[in-house]
Amino acid sequence: MPRFDPMWDEAFDTDPGSDWSPVALRGGVASLRLPADWRRLSRDDGGLAFQSPGPNPVDLLVSVTTYRNPYGVRTEEAIQYLDRENVLPHGIAPSEDGDDDGRRWIAYAVAQPPDRQIFVWKVADFQPPDQVRVVTVQLLVPELSSAQPDLDELVDRLGEEAARIQFHPASEAEPVKRVTMRNVGHADMVRFRLPWDWQMDRDGDLSVFFRDEADSGTLRVAVHSFPHTGEGAEGEALARVVLQQTAQQFAEGPDGRVGEGSVEDLSGDSVLARFTTDGEEDGEKLRFHLWLRGVTVDNQTMLALFSYAIAEDRRGTEMARDTLAMLEREIRAAVLGHTTVEDEDEEDLLPAPDVAGSQDDDGDDDDDGV
Repeated sequence: MPRFDPMWDEAFDTDPGSDWSPVALRGGVASLRLPADWRRLSRDDGGLAFQSPGPNPVDLLVSVTTYRNPYGVRTEEAIQYLDRENVLPHGIAPSEDGDDDGRRWIAYAVAQPPDRQIFVWKVADFQPPDQVRVVTVQLLVPELSSAQPDLDELVDRLGEEAARIQFHPASEAEPVKRVTMRNVGHADMVRFRLPWDWQMDRDGDLSVFFRDEADSGTLRVAVHSFPHTGEGAEGEALARVVLQQTAQQFAEGPDGRVGEGSVEDLSGDSVLARFTTDGEEDGEKLRFHLWLRGVTVDNQTMLALFSYAIAEDRRGTEMARDTLAMLEREIRAAVLGHTTVEDEDEEDLLPAPDVAGSQDDDGDDDDDGV
């Protein structure tokens, strides 16, 4: 595999000669240089696709996405736009251009089974007060092409050209994706989303999420992981049994609580259990909505526990109904499991994002017109 330097810290010493030609992206809102002899392919989603010449070609996908955030955009939150797929390890910090405070970027390599490697470069240009434009460059390398002697040079050059991407004012209306949801997580073991205006705090081993609005409720999140002895199918079977038993006990009332519960099997070795009950904290009567989101992975039973508490007198209000519907949707879609980066002398390999560059989904990142 070729080495891949995830950032561009050294000075550029490659001569951007005539063998690489400038290409306009999405009507000219951005531009970068690409190999002049690569063949352009059709692509249905409005991005660009190119293929190298030769018997074992590689493919290059290029797309531009403009985000609008009604809460405003800040470069300190660049990772929210550069990693909308929420696949990078917790704590990754985008690099910045010392000459341009409005640009941030990341680069990484991913493995896409069964036999493809993907190099990804993303560059964000911040346009306050509420817009961010992101160019994504993805080099798709099949296994048959991975041994080409000039692949290292190609990867290095693409990284340099990605760093040289130019952004330009839009000459006409462009599609815009509206951002209202923020990627959040707990202990790098569970990833999910919440509305942008929710705040986060820590309370011991718990992550606590809340709005500044009074009586809007509080969400607490914890994660537990139980490794099991046994190898192969035996360990996997034990992990599934423990998951199902734990989910059923949760739905019947955690810690002997009285209330209403249910269990739902999701796709794969994944389960969602719910429980609703009444209680008190510091003399205040509260309604508690609890979720257990569980998976089995690598002979482990992994559980994410969510507890949303809201004042009893707010029960049934429109705000409460909307919040519960949002939490149900996002907890159902939560991703459990560690995301790690290999050692520096190994390839930086992560789970592959959607290579088409598409965004989710239900209520966020929808096209917002112009």
